[in-house]
Amino acid sequence: MKPVLAAALIAVALPALAQEGPARIPLDGELTIGGVTVACTGIGQEKHDPRWQAYPVQVEFARADGAYLADEALSVADRKGATLASVACEGPWILLRPETPGEYRFSGWIPGEASPPKGGTFHVPGTGRQILVLHFPAP
Repeated sequence: MKPVLAAALIAVALPALAQEGPARIPLDGELTIGGVTVACTGIGQEKHDPRWQAYPVQVEFARADGAYLADEALSVADRKGATLASVACEGPWILLRPETPGEYRFSGWIPGEASPPKGGTFHVPGTGRQILVLHFPAP
């Protein structure tokens, strides 16, 4: 392939890849991306499913008054800032189980809303579950 044609194909393909956005996880579904197993849940009786107990980190999305939010997105990165997973969820909880213990960065947002992303860092606990609650203002 000629270099000019290859460069043109890359220039067209890269923006298309960037627009794909986070991987969508169905409600009460699981997906492993970049060494992190991620689950989407938090609504109805399914949020009590015993399989969710295997997830050491729970990220909850809520309004300032505590009302749960849905249709959110979350990005998880290693401690150097390299993105490992970017997911979207229909439920208010995103559960995380990284393959490797350590410190991670996370950023959550509500697609289509003007509120800036919220986030920080977390360590995977040796036992129990760490619950991180991200509060967003009403639109």
